[in-house]
Amino acid sequence: MKLDIIIAGVGGQGNLLASVALANYSMKKGLEVLGTETIGSAQRGGSVVSHMRISDKKIHSPLVPNGRADILIGFEPIEAVRNIHFLNPKGKFIINNYPVPTIFCNMGMEEYPSEEEILGALKARCSQGYVIGASEKAKDMGTLMMTNVIMLGALAGIEPFFEKQELERVIAELLPKKVLEQNLMAYEEGYKMVANSEANAVSA
Repeated sequence: MKLDIIIAGVGGQGNLLASVALANYSMKKGLEVLGTETIGSAQRGGSVVSHMRISDKKIHSPLVPNGRADILIGFEPIEAVRNIHFLNPKGKFIINNYPVPTIFCNMGMEEYPSEEEILGALKARCSQGYVIGASEKAKDMGTLMMTNVIMLGALAGIEPFFEKQELERVIAELLPKKVLEQNLMAYEEGYKMVANSEANAVSA
Protein backbone atom coordinates (compact mmCIF):
# COMPACT_ATOMS: atom_id res chain seq x y z
CA MET A 1 0.00 0.00 0.00
CA LYS A 2 1.34 3.44 -0.94
CA LEU A 3 -0.31 6.87 -1.04
CA ASP A 4 1.48 10.14 -1.78
CA ILE A 5 -0.40 13.40 -1.18
CA ILE A 6 0.35 17.06 -1.86
CA ILE A 7 -1.61 19.83 -0.11
CA ALA A 8 -1.04 23.23 -1.73
CA GLY A 9 -2.35 26.50 -0.36
CA VAL A 10 -1.37 29.77 1.26
CA GLY A 11 -0.66 30.74 4.84
CA GLY A 12 -3.70 30.77 7.10
CA GLN A 13 -5.74 28.18 5.19
CA GLY A 14 -5.09 25.33 7.60
CA ASN A 15 -2.63 23.11 5.73
CA LEU A 16 -1.02 22.01 8.98
CA LEU A 17 -4.19 20.74 10.65
CA ALA A 18 -5.13 18.88 7.47
CA SER A 19 -1.69 17.26 7.30
CA VAL A 20 -1.76 16.24 10.97
CA ALA A 21 -5.24 14.74 10.58
CA LEU A 22 -4.18 12.63 7.60
CA ALA A 23 -0.97 11.55 9.35
CA ASN A 24 -2.79 10.58 12.56
CA TYR A 25 -5.42 8.66 10.62
CA SER A 26 -2.74 6.69 8.75
CA MET A 27 -0.67 5.96 11.86
CA LYS A 28 -3.76 4.60 13.62
CA LYS A 29 -3.86 2.04 10.81
CA GLY A 30 -0.30 1.01 11.62
CA LEU A 31 1.19 2.53 8.49
CA GLU A 32 4.47 4.35 8.01
CA VAL A 33 4.01 8.11 7.56
CA LEU A 34 6.47 10.83 6.59
CA GLY A 35 5.61 14.43 5.83
CA THR A 36 7.04 17.91 5.58
CA GLU A 37 6.06 21.46 4.67
CA THR A 38 7.71 23.95 2.37
CA ILE A 39 6.72 27.45 3.42
CA GLY A 40 7.22 30.87 1.86
CA SER A 41 6.19 33.86 4.01
CA ALA A 42 3.24 31.79 5.21
CA GLN A 43 2.00 34.28 7.78
CA ARG A 44 1.59 36.88 5.04
CA GLY A 45 -0.36 34.66 2.70
CA GLY A 46 2.68 33.05 1.09
CA SER A 47 2.79 29.61 -0.46
CA VAL A 48 2.48 26.57 1.81
CA VAL A 49 2.97 23.09 0.36
CA SER A 50 2.61 19.97 2.50
CA HIS A 51 4.05 16.62 1.41
CA MET A 52 2.44 13.51 2.91
CA ARG A 53 3.74 9.99 2.23
CA ILE A 54 1.90 6.92 3.53
CA SER A 55 3.01 3.32 3.04
CA ASP A 56 3.07 -0.17 4.52
CA LYS A 57 6.79 -0.27 3.67
CA LYS A 58 9.79 1.82 4.70
CA ILE A 59 9.73 5.40 3.37
CA HIS A 60 13.13 6.95 2.70
CA SER A 61 12.18 10.58 1.98
CA PRO A 62 9.35 12.87 3.16
CA LEU A 63 9.30 14.71 -0.17
CA VAL A 64 6.97 13.46 -2.91
CA PRO A 65 8.93 13.16 -6.18
CA ASN A 66 7.67 14.95 -9.29
CA GLY A 67 4.91 12.99 -11.00
CA ARG A 68 4.36 10.63 -8.08
CA ALA A 69 1.54 12.17 -6.04
CA ASP A 70 -1.65 10.13 -6.03
CA ILE A 71 -3.72 13.07 -4.76
CA LEU A 72 -3.34 16.85 -5.04
CA ILE A 73 -5.44 18.87 -2.60
CA GLY A 74 -5.47 22.51 -3.66
CA PHE A 75 -6.71 24.93 -1.01
CA GLU A 76 -6.03 27.76 -3.50
CA PRO A 77 -6.35 27.44 -7.31
CA ILE A 78 -3.09 28.98 -8.52
CA GLU A 79 -1.09 27.20 -5.81
CA ALA A 80 -2.62 23.96 -7.08
CA VAL A 81 -1.48 24.76 -10.62
CA ARG A 82 2.01 25.69 -9.40
CA ASN A 83 2.30 22.24 -7.83
CA ILE A 84 0.51 20.19 -10.50
CA HIS A 85 3.89 18.78 -11.60
CA PHE A 86 3.88 16.61 -8.47
CA LEU A 87 0.67 14.84 -9.52
CA ASN A 88 0.71 11.49 -11.28
CA PRO A 89 -1.39 11.88 -14.47
CA LYS A 90 -3.36 8.84 -13.26
CA GLY A 91 -3.97 10.45 -9.86
CA LYS A 92 -6.77 12.77 -8.81
CA PHE A 93 -7.24 16.24 -7.40
CA ILE A 94 -9.62 18.35 -5.33
CA ILE A 95 -9.38 22.11 -5.81
CA ASN A 96 -11.01 24.83 -3.73
CA ASN A 97 -12.15 27.48 -6.21
CA TYR A 98 -11.45 30.45 -3.92
CA PRO A 99 -8.67 32.65 -5.36
CA VAL A 100 -6.25 34.40 -3.04
CA PRO A 101 -4.49 36.98 -5.28
CA THR A 102 -0.75 37.32 -4.87
CA ILE A 103 0.88 40.53 -3.67
CA PHE A 104 1.92 41.20 -7.27
CA CYS A 105 -1.69 40.80 -8.44
CA ASN A 106 -2.83 43.28 -5.80
CA MET A 107 -0.14 45.72 -6.97
CA GLY A 108 -1.23 45.34 -10.59
CA MET A 109 2.12 43.85 -11.60
CA GLU A 110 0.65 40.53 -12.73
CA GLU A 111 -2.77 39.16 -13.62
CA TYR A 112 -4.42 36.29 -11.80
CA PRO A 113 -5.20 33.48 -14.30
CA SER A 114 -8.80 32.98 -15.40
CA GLU A 115 -10.81 29.98 -14.23
CA GLU A 116 -10.60 28.60 -17.77
CA GLU A 117 -6.80 28.85 -17.76
CA ILE A 118 -6.58 27.14 -14.38
CA LEU A 119 -8.91 24.31 -15.40
CA GLY A 120 -7.01 23.93 -18.66
CA ALA A 121 -3.72 23.49 -16.80
CA LEU A 122 -5.28 20.93 -14.46
CA LYS A 123 -6.89 18.95 -17.27
CA ALA A 124 -3.65 18.95 -19.25
CA ARG A 125 -2.02 17.07 -16.38
CA CYS A 126 -4.78 14.86 -14.99
CA SER A 127 -8.30 13.91 -16.05
CA GLN A 128 -9.72 12.96 -12.64
CA GLY A 129 -10.66 15.73 -10.30
CA TYR A 130 -13.15 17.99 -8.61
CA VAL A 131 -13.39 21.73 -8.15
CA ILE A 132 -15.47 22.67 -5.11
CA GLY A 133 -16.57 25.85 -3.36
CA ALA A 134 -15.07 24.93 0.02
CA SER A 135 -14.31 28.49 1.16
CA GLU A 136 -17.68 29.80 0.00
CA LYS A 137 -19.39 27.03 1.95
CA ALA A 138 -17.21 27.81 4.99
CA LYS A 139 -18.15 31.50 4.79
CA ASP A 140 -21.82 30.59 4.57
CA MET A 141 -21.39 28.47 7.70
CA GLY A 142 -19.75 31.29 9.62
CA THR A 143 -15.97 31.30 9.10
CA LEU A 144 -13.35 30.74 6.40
CA MET A 145 -11.31 28.83 8.98
CA MET A 146 -13.38 25.71 8.28
CA THR A 147 -12.18 25.51 4.65
CA ASN A 148 -9.62 22.83 5.54
CA VAL A 149 -12.19 20.61 7.27
CA ILE A 150 -14.55 20.90 4.28
CA MET A 151 -11.68 19.85 2.00
CA LEU A 152 -11.00 16.84 4.22
CA GLY A 153 -14.66 15.86 3.96
CA ALA A 154 -14.41 16.04 0.18
CA LEU A 155 -11.24 13.91 0.30
CA ALA A 156 -13.15 11.22 2.20
CA GLY A 157 -15.72 11.37 -0.59
CA ILE A 158 -13.27 10.57 -3.38
CA GLU A 159 -10.55 8.43 -1.79
CA PRO A 160 -11.65 5.06 -0.32
CA PHE A 161 -8.56 4.81 1.92
CA PHE A 162 -9.92 7.66 4.06
CA GLU A 163 -13.00 6.06 5.58
CA LYS A 164 -15.47 8.83 6.37
CA GLN A 165 -16.34 8.09 9.99
CA GLU A 166 -12.79 7.14 11.00
CA LEU A 167 -11.33 10.35 9.55
CA GLU A 168 -14.09 12.32 11.26
CA ARG A 169 -13.09 10.85 14.62
CA VAL A 170 -9.44 11.77 14.04
CA ILE A 171 -10.39 15.36 13.16
CA ALA A 172 -12.56 15.57 16.27
CA GLU A 173 -9.55 14.66 18.43
CA LEU A 174 -7.64 17.67 17.06
CA LEU A 175 -10.29 20.37 17.49
CA PRO A 176 -11.20 22.42 20.58
CA LYS A 177 -14.61 21.50 21.98
CA LYS A 178 -16.00 24.99 21.44
CA VAL A 179 -15.69 24.68 17.64
CA LEU A 180 -16.12 20.91 17.32
CA GLU A 181 -19.80 20.71 16.42
CA GLN A 182 -19.58 23.39 13.74
CA ASN A 183 -16.48 21.84 12.19
CA LEU A 184 -18.02 18.37 12.07
CA MET A 185 -20.98 19.88 10.24
CA ALA A 186 -18.50 21.45 7.81
CA TYR A 187 -16.80 18.08 7.32
CA GLU A 188 -20.16 16.53 6.44
CA GLU A 189 -20.86 19.34 3.96
CA GLY A 190 -17.53 18.73 2.23
CA TYR A 191 -18.32 15.05 1.88
CA LYS A 192 -21.77 15.80 0.47
CA MET A 193 -20.40 18.33 -2.03
CA VAL A 194 -18.61 15.50 -3.81
CA ALA A 195 -21.06 12.68 -3.12
CA ASN A 196 -24.06 14.73 -4.29
CA SER A 197 -22.24 16.15 -7.33
CA GLU A 198 -22.28 19.73 -6.03
CA ALA A 199 -18.66 19.79 -7.14
CA ASN A 200 -17.55 20.55 -10.66
CA ALA A 201 -16.20 17.21 -11.87
CA VAL A 202 -13.33 17.80 -14.25
CA SER A 203 -12.68 15.58 -17.25
CA ALA A 204 -10.24 15.91 -20.09
